[in-house]
Amino acid sequence: MNSSTTLVEPPEDREMELREHLAELKKRTVRITIALLIGMAIVFTHSGKLIKTFWMDVFNEELDIYVYSPTEWIMAQLTFSFVLTFFIVYPYIVYELYLFAKPGLFSHERKFLKIFLPFSYLLFLIGCALAYFIIIPKVYSLATTPYLGANPFLSAKRTLYGAFKIFMAFGLALQIPVLATIAVKLGLITSKWLKDKRLIVYIAVFLLATNVTMDITGLSQIVVLALVVLMYELSIGIAKLMERK
Repeated sequence: MNSSTTLVEPPEDREMELREHLAELKKRTVRITIALLIGMAIVFTHSGKLIKTFWMDVFNEELDIYVYSPTEWIMAQLTFSFVLTFFIVYPYIVYELYLFAKPGLFSHERKFLKIFLPFSYLLFLIGCALAYFIIIPKVYSLATTPYLGANPFLSAKRTLYGAFKIFMAFGLALQIPVLATIAVKLGLITSKWLKDKRLIVYIAVFLLATNVTMDITGLSQIVVLALVVLMYELSIGIAKLMERK
């Protein structure tokens, strides 16, 4: 290989003992855990009001919240607190993981990740916003339509679980171009690999969306699949452009 194209080892890269790796991983994990616990404690104190606000936004009307066991409301609050805290603390989690991996990265890889990781979070939020303001209200509006004169009584925990799964499905769908770009940049995959795996990915996503979202209307599954197809085809286009450079 020509010396002008030889990659110089990362300045911080050195042989680290296993215990050093584990100690560093433990330090990052502890920091992330502390951030999550503090965030959950703060959010939990307001979780009751926040859940009711969420309920109003989703159903767009005064629909009662039902619990079917003494612990269900507490579990619903804890789940809500964890998910909301995770969304808020996510940039810090990624930052800590980046610091853990940083010593083994080349300078151009660090610059690349510094650009794409914030962009990844932005896309995740856009996906969640799409689910929150459009998909989830429509799904639950169709699901709560009275049939044969019977009105559904919605469980707080199950309704929140279902909504959070839809959030994650839409948020993760928009991560595909970012993850594919990073993988191509690191030489892990090519545009040909993406094209060859296209059909397998689409079938897997549809089956996963069907089992994860548990949307009886089918709306969220169709939209998620359409979004994945769009993002995947975009990823192939980006990969081709990167390979030409």
